[in-house]
This record gives sequence, C-alpha cells and structure tokens, in this order.
Amino acid sequence: MAGAMLEVTLDQSQLGKVLDNLAERLGNLTTPLNDIAEYLHQSTDDRFRQQVAPDGSPWAPLSPSTLARKKGNKILRDKGTLQDTLRHSVSNNELAFGTDRPYGAIHQFGGKVEHAARSQQVYFRQGKDGSVGNRFVKKSKSNFSQWVTRGAHDSEIKARPYLGLSSEDNIEILAIIQDYLLESVSE
Repeated sequence: MAGAMLEVTLDQSQLGKVLDNLAERLGNLTTPLNDIAEYLHQSTDDRFRQQVAPDGSPWAPLSPSTLARKKGNKILRDKGTLQDTLRHSVSNNELAFGTDRPYGAIHQFGGKVEHAARSQQVYFRQGKDGSVGNRFVKKSKSNFSQWVTRGAHDSEIKARPYLGLSSEDNIEILAIIQDYLLESVSE
C-alpha cells in the first residue's frame, strides 16, 4: 500500500506478548488477524463519522477557503472515497491496514502541497448592461470568456490522523486474541 498504512510494533507491549503466545499455540494467526482487521475497519469508520483522531482529539477544522467551495462541513468525507479505500492485508502472521491512495498520507500526517502554475479559459454571463457576473457558468450558457492564470503556489494540509489504535482499540484487540487463546486451550 502506497498511501497511508497503520504499522504497529508489538514487540514489548502487552498486546505483542499476547500475540506471541497465540502464535505459539495456533501456529498461524491468519484468522485472528482477519478478525482484528474487521474490527479496525469498524473502529476507523466510527472515527471518520466522529471526525476524531485515534486519541479522541478532534480533527483540525477545514480552512475558510475549503468550506467556501464544499457543500458541507464534513472533514475527509466529501465523497467518502478515502474512507472507502481502507483495506487490509494479512500474510506471514502480519497485518497491514490502510489505504493505497497517494493522498491518504497527506491527510494522515499533514504537509505542504505544491501546485504548479496553470492557465485556463473561464466562462461568465454578461448582462445587457455590460456587467459581467462573478460566477462561472458552462461554456454553452456563456456569452463572455477570458483566460486566467494562477501562478505556482503551496498550500498547507493539516494532519487529520484517521489510522492508529485508541486505548479502546487495544482493549478490543486483546479481547479478540483472548477469545482465541481460550478457544485453543479448551481444544
């Protein structure tokens, strides 16, 4: 996955020790890791709806310019594309969870986006009195056009972390693993 991926190191944590124990008993963690992945999908979807980071802090608000061009005030959910591209992969007793979208990382970590200079023709409607409106219209509805150029510029995207584990996630993942441990002991 090239976008943003949740990578959790489990070596010294309580969760890591429990997973090691489970791996010794089961030999293969594919099934429990798939269950954990399904839980992560649900948990991350909940965070998207609540617009909060894994630690519970609210995402940075949208800039006024972004709010002016959007139809709502939902953060990272304009069309739901980013949320809908969350995937997981389980192999060799490892779980990867994230998105392959290149813009996933900039939303997770924040950063600077460089925009190249560009020119394009824009279309307006000119009134009978000669005044030109300030709204763009389709070419077919236009009776006035002009070329506009915007120079190269940068914009700053604030970090809005959506991947990660909350303390509740850790508890739930431990419960999933515990269920498998109890099941393997009773067999």
